[in-house]
Amino acid sequence: MTGSPDLAPFPQLPEPVAEQSERQNDPIVLVGAGRRDRMADAVRAAVAQAGIDPAVLRGTRTTLITAASAGAAGRLAAALRLTGSTISLDTREAPTLLALHLAAQALRAGDTSYAVVGAELPDKTCALILARQSAATAAGAASQAIVRTTTADHTTTADHASTPDDHGSPARETPHAIRLLTADMTQAPAEGFPGLLATLHDDTPLRPTAVTEHGSDATTVLVLLDQPQDAAPAAPLPWVVSAPHTRALRATAATLAVHLDATPAAPADVAHTLLTTRPDRRRAAVVGADRATLTDGLRALATGVDAPHLVHGTATGSPRLVFVFPGQGSQWPGMAAELLETSEPFHDSVHACADALAEFVDWSLLDVLRQAPDAPPLHRVDVLQPTLWATMVSLAAVWRSYGVEPAAVVGHCYGEIAAAQVAGALDPRDAARLLAHRSRAWLRLVGKGTVISVATSGQDITRRMAAWPDSVELAALNGPRSVALAGPPDVLDGIVSDLTDQGIHAKRIPGVDTVGHCSHVEVLRDHLLDVLRPVSPRSAAVPFYSTVDGAERDTTTLDTDYWYLNTRSQVRFHQAVRNLLAAGHRSFVEVSPHPLLGASIEDTAAELGIHDVAVVGTLRRGQGGTRRVLTSVAEAYVHGIDVDFTPAFTGTTPSRIDLPTVEDHGIEGHGADGGETWTDRVRALPDEQRDEALVDLVCRTVATVLEADPADTANAIAPDTAFKEMGLGSLSAVRLRNGLREATGTHLPATIAYDHPTPAALARHLAMTLFDATGAAPVAPASGRDHEPIDAETALLTALEQADEALERLRTPHARTPRQETDRRIDELLQSLTDKVRRMRQADAVDDADDSATDRFAAATDDEMFALLKERFGIS
Repeated sequence: MTGSPDLAPFPQLPEPVAEQSERQNDPIVLVGAGRRDRMADAVRAAVAQAGIDPAVLRGTRTTLITAASAGAAGRLAAALRLTGSTISLDTREAPTLLALHLAAQALRAGDTSYAVVGAELPDKTCALILARQSAATAAGAASQAIVRTTTADHTTTADHASTPDDHGSPARETPHAIRLLTADMTQAPAEGFPGLLATLHDDTPLRPTAVTEHGSDATTVLVLLDQPQDAAPAAPLPWVVSAPHTRALRATAATLAVHLDATPAAPADVAHTLLTTRPDRRRAAVVGADRATLTDGLRALATGVDAPHLVHGTATGSPRLVFVFPGQGSQWPGMAAELLETSEPFHDSVHACADALAEFVDWSLLDVLRQAPDAPPLHRVDVLQPTLWATMVSLAAVWRSYGVEPAAVVGHCYGEIAAAQVAGALDPRDAARLLAHRSRAWLRLVGKGTVISVATSGQDITRRMAAWPDSVELAALNGPRSVALAGPPDVLDGIVSDLTDQGIHAKRIPGVDTVGHCSHVEVLRDHLLDVLRPVSPRSAAVPFYSTVDGAERDTTTLDTDYWYLNTRSQVRFHQAVRNLLAAGHRSFVEVSPHPLLGASIEDTAAELGIHDVAVVGTLRRGQGGTRRVLTSVAEAYVHGIDVDFTPAFTGTTPSRIDLPTVEDHGIEGHGADGGETWTDRVRALPDEQRDEALVDLVCRTVATVLEADPADTANAIAPDTAFKEMGLGSLSAVRLRNGLREATGTHLPATIAYDHPTPAALARHLAMTLFDATGAAPVAPASGRDHEPIDAETALLTALEQADEALERLRTPHARTPRQETDRRIDELLQSLTDKVRRMRQADAVDDADDSATDRFAAATDDEMFALLKERFGIS
């Protein structure tokens, strides 16, 4: 279009309130400006200053408007390869700022994603890049100014003249646009584009500044610039991909990354389109708030590299989901502050809990969560327990907003109260009553003792307790290798030291300065039975698995007596999980500010020979916002849990777009997952290179878990440094195991980082597990047995047969590993297995293991033990 367009006389009709609100929340911003001799160079300079990938402008609707010679817009669009609409304004009479006004109108109307404005000035050409603030933020562009208002109007005096002024010249009527200027506005130092550029380049903070320009055709344009506001960070989105197997999954990610580099699209449109595709078994998801982060995640997936914002897994097809609510230990300061501001379900649930709790306490739950100056400290037990309860039930509301509903619930310690409320057995008032009175009563126990966790079996700890004072009591059985002890702090500190010296992981539970689930609680019995008597439980539709007796329980029996037992009795979480697994539940979501029980759940499943269990957390210490929630939801999705990602798109209206697909999923290869595996490739390497590859794998996985710079792994992760010294906690150890299991395709126990406490030791263990002395892969167990507990006699006989085969291979002259090296590794492994053999001899009664098989296992020779390790029947 050439010439000055028709302009509506000013003032215009007021815009609707909804549009005013939209403009205020997502204003038009100026992100780049350039001046060069040639207009194409000026545009390139503006794009560079904005920090926008030029491909973004080529791949989206970008309007180009020039105030220059006729046809300039079309020629410029061709030179820049822009495909949006173009307008050429003849500004011999009209003001050049009219081009900016028309660009702003196009953005306000939603006709364009970006606008490029070019103008010919007497000495140079000038170019501006405009966008909605949301689009600029998503593209990583910083705003230089907000374009608050643009207006254009004509003077209407006859022949453009009126009464002569004092000098006898015709005086032009003052345009209405100019009359809009107020005292608090600054006038630009010059008219038109020169004044606008001078305003942008001024080093002083930008105040509301009016830039005006008058045309000889009696058109006046006003542009009001303002200081950029802090843009709300873009909300994270999930990009999900799936395929039948890993090789096809990587191919899909690579194809998608290449396409989006060449043809950029809005992240929300990509996310929406990917979610409309029917998911396959092998899944991955990238979570990010901008295109760069999301595409980086696709590239990491395509190349087989881990990334903090990338999750992947296999849909098990058995999504019967359990909500798990831990007790004390998952709290951290500020654990709910961000979600209170960003998540409506969380906000509403916390406020409901606060209202219910206000009847029973004299402090504010909201003040505690927001860490207000006058709030009581979180570590005080009568504050901590109600606050953690409110946080957990509110996180459950967040999961439900994503369409994730539990098929059963289970709680640990006072996590049972949250579980009962979420199941529907308690109303918020009764739950608040329980937490308030229970925690206040516990103040009487402060200083009487503490609690430690120990990575051993209940049978082993019971034997050890015979040598300890009677003041030490078994408070909880959490898993086949996880128990908790209650007792005096000095005594338990000595026990932690002794167990650590023996290679058994033990530590105090953080934030616990009272004793529970032991005889000390009996002094509270009469008081608790009295103050909790009004509690009135209801029948719940969601099955409730009790950790008081370890079985499913009728929720109408959750009366006052039960809640006293919940405080006094030993926690039987291990038995409750066994019963949940026996009932067919295979997916567990730990609903808490930090995961605590995942390793125990996975170890319990492995104990039963079940390896298709998915365990997902919610928040993590120091990560309490929407991105962490969405990452956890994505983890649930990749493991086959049904998820509705609609809340992630709040405030957006995504469209379905064309994206490429990888049709050839039938790629053949040597691996069971549709291609040559990492283990296949490493097996073919010479011994020294294989060892280096294993150490590199462990170090890279540790770097990913600790979120260290992958490019600096060699300096950040030393192979001989203990994991504990690196800051690897219980959750991080499980994530390390998960990463190694994913890379190698081998089942590994959740405690592997404790059994082999350095990257070098763990790499040696992987070498023995993945490759025997000849470099061959260990014989895989027969298919179809993944869901059946393995009989101890059968396991022993099979292991002995494999031990005989391994010994024969060791005698052959073609054995690739020297016997000296093999003997050294055997000795190293036997040392770490000593305690495991003792536990096998005193297996937990619930295992129903055959005594004769156990005894013969304990008497196995070194070579037989070596074969048993490789054979992977739960011994590692």
